[in-house]
Amino acid sequence: MNDTLVKITDLNLIYQSIKSETKALEDINFEIKNQEFISIVGPSGCGKTTILSLISGLMKPTSGEIKILDKSPNPKDDICGYMFQRDNLLPWRTIEKNIYFGLEIKGQNKKERKGYALSLCEKYGLKDFLKKHPSELSGGMRQRVALIRTLALKPELLLLDEPFSALDYQTRLELCDHVFEIIKSEKKTAILVTHDIYEAISMSDRIIVLSARPGKIKAVHETGFKKEMTPFERRKTDKAKKLFDIIWQEIQNEKNDEIQ
Repeated sequence: MNDTLVKITDLNLIYQSIKSETKALEDINFEIKNQEFISIVGPSGCGKTTILSLISGLMKPTSGEIKILDKSPNPKDDICGYMFQRDNLLPWRTIEKNIYFGLEIKGQNKKERKGYALSLCEKYGLKDFLKKHPSELSGGMRQRVALIRTLALKPELLLLDEPFSALDYQTRLELCDHVFEIIKSEKKTAILVTHDIYEAISMSDRIIVLSARPGKIKAVHETGFKKEMTPFERRKTDKAKKLFDIIWQEIQNEKNDEIQ
């Protein structure tokens, strides 16, 4: 049985204006297997977030093909769930009603789906906060709410666009472990875009390193950690340190080439 969830073939994106055109992505090719966790890193402006927008169907490529479960991306489908840098919780709604918000927009706020959302809240420590408002929760808790809101739609693929970047360092470490546990427990496939190399190493099965613009795939690294290891445990290993040094140098070389 083919367990490939995402297949990207010869992907190119050119931004066009009246006066000029800018090549953003060039010849991107990779596949993602079911329940695999992939991270994308690279210099600023290399097209990391753009790849997520293309996979979700929010943008169209200039050329090339994206297939998710053998279908072209469509933002109206529920195949992809997007988690952003900010939690985007509505301050006037309770946590429970914020979790239902995506279901309401999609017209799926039926008893069965709401029950599933509540079961996730109970499973992942949010049960006692359902009647509170976002201002009463910490940043880390708010991001967990945002993740549960996304999971309530039962997406096949999670797109994580620097979801920890607005948090302090200690909270980031804790939330990495929580999010990793939830994604693995719910058997989801995920793509993480991040500037934090250690974050990518600690959470991923594979890391894709992009070049400076136009973004091309410069390298792909297998992390090779045991499945039962938490992101925090992975960060402390010699393997993580060695992989960090390799990826750091790859990105620095791209920055230096851009300057020259």
